[in-house]
Amino acid sequence: MTQNKIQATIISASDAGISNDNISPKALKVVEGLQQAGYQAYLVGGCVRDLIIGTKPKDFDVSTNATPEQVKKAFGRNARIIGRRFKLVHVRFGYEVIEVATFRADANDRERVGQNEMSEGDQGQLLRDNVYGQIEEDVIRRDFTVNAMYYDSVKGEILDFMNGIDDLKAGKLKSIGEPELRFTEDPVRMLRVIRFAGKLGFEMEPAALTMIEEQGKLLSHVSNARLFEEVLKLFHGGAAYETYLLLRKYGLFKHLFPFTDQIAVDGVEGLPERALQNTDKRVKQGKPVIPAFLFACMMWEPVKADAQVLMEDGANEAHAWRVAMNDGLRDQNQYVAVPRRLAEIILDIWNIHFRLIKRNPRMVKACLNNRRFRAAYDFLLLRTMVHEVDEEIGEWWTEIQELEPDGREAMISDLNATYKQDRQPRQKSNEPDGNSVDYNSAGNDDNFGNTVFGDGYQGGFSKPGAAPKGRNQNRGGQRGQNKRTTGGQQKSAGRGRRPNNPNQGNDGQTANVNPGNGEQTNNARRGKTGKKRSSKKRSNNGDQRRTGPHANRQNSRARNISEPRFQEARPADEFGVTSSGTNKKVKVRHKRKVAGPADNDDKPLLG
Repeated sequence: MTQNKIQATIISASDAGISNDNISPKALKVVEGLQQAGYQAYLVGGCVRDLIIGTKPKDFDVSTNATPEQVKKAFGRNARIIGRRFKLVHVRFGYEVIEVATFRADANDRERVGQNEMSEGDQGQLLRDNVYGQIEEDVIRRDFTVNAMYYDSVKGEILDFMNGIDDLKAGKLKSIGEPELRFTEDPVRMLRVIRFAGKLGFEMEPAALTMIEEQGKLLSHVSNARLFEEVLKLFHGGAAYETYLLLRKYGLFKHLFPFTDQIAVDGVEGLPERALQNTDKRVKQGKPVIPAFLFACMMWEPVKADAQVLMEDGANEAHAWRVAMNDGLRDQNQYVAVPRRLAEIILDIWNIHFRLIKRNPRMVKACLNNRRFRAAYDFLLLRTMVHEVDEEIGEWWTEIQELEPDGREAMISDLNATYKQDRQPRQKSNEPDGNSVDYNSAGNDDNFGNTVFGDGYQGGFSKPGAAPKGRNQNRGGQRGQNKRTTGGQQKSAGRGRRPNNPNQGNDGQTANVNPGNGEQTNNARRGKTGKKRSSKKRSNNGDQRRTGPHANRQNSRARNISEPRFQEARPADEFGVTSSGTNKKVKVRHKRKVAGPADNDDKPLLG
């Protein structure tokens, strides 16, 4: 049997430099509780490694010969069995969680392996591994020799089966068994090699490096939720930048953030690189770091590139950014999970940072009091460092934070005068410069190859609840002039004249829209059969309704009824002009996925 082939070297805790004072009291309680119940129990893995080298462990793991059900029985309500691939037990003490795992048996001992307890995927990765054994078998199942030391906190002894303490002192990272087999069983071990090399400066085996470079694609078989947990360990350990460089060097980063990898340039410090360096500084200073900020920085470059494409295709700026941000989160979720709670924070960071750039005087106090302000402010400063935002904007927000309320009011007052001056309407010119043309005029249809859509998306960062530009601006001032007839029609003084062509608007394509009052001509409200539409179908706020194949009807929230909520279509712009200049329908945008690279390709291509 396997347990007769290896012997443990017993090392006292004092000789290894371990003191129970540096260990969580809850972890000590779990080990002592299991031993009192008649089971073997040890602290194991990274916590023992970190205690020996003198660093503070991030968490504490316990290994035992008790089954998950027996562990749960020993700790009652505090224990919860989780996992299906590897059954584990989480023993919770308030906010602190101690993870308890059962000794695993040798995977090659097929006599004890049932189909329901162990199964493998097509590529050799373990899909289920719930075969339990002895401690000597569990050692063989571990990844590296430095992680195969077991510490008995009750006796004060370390059991070292693989000379892990010698490798730890020498700074070497050795796999237990053949690297190809170990990485195929669990591809996440390749990421751990990079993490230990970046964080601890360990020297990696040449065989392991070769395997990583050749078989990094195996990460595509790992669940995106599990990769999310590994990404947090990679970039929140205090050596995020060094780890990032190693991931790029050995071709693993493209399997985590493929769209960012395609845009990143070696030797150029962009937003992701600056964010990782900033994260390392905060970790070393003991300051908190949040995953949402890191993901917001990692995904920003592809989101920005996609927004630029949308604006070139005819979408207005606000709509382009909204679609690009939603699509960026959706596409990234295919590789590394972006939980909904995390996605909401990422969107808040992006949107609030846009408000900081705009510096609307009415929104300054609201931004300062927003709980996401600090993250959005840090994101803004990073963009100023890479020269994407004017440095004066970042300095303004830095200064206003340090002032008392009276000083803030003075800065906002000065900003208000400048803001109003910058927003003064330009004088109209007779020349068609693209800004002063009356695009609602039917005579301009031929200039742009399309007809005008009066119900196009009205974007911008205006005050919530404000009426869209160009529609119903004077409704309040004209109420006294409006009179309703029994037929439900409105009459008002000074309304726009009807079109000379009585048939215009019947086909649903050339309906003349008067932006001053949001009303159509009578002919435009008629259907194809010529019958007058009932006034009851008109919206309460006077918005126009049209029929025909190109009718752009909207619901009460001003969202296109046929428009998918999370899968936006590339829209026509506010003038109704698509990127092709025709009146064709725009297809719904599908998920972007990076195609698998060929053997001779350095980088994948967008699918």
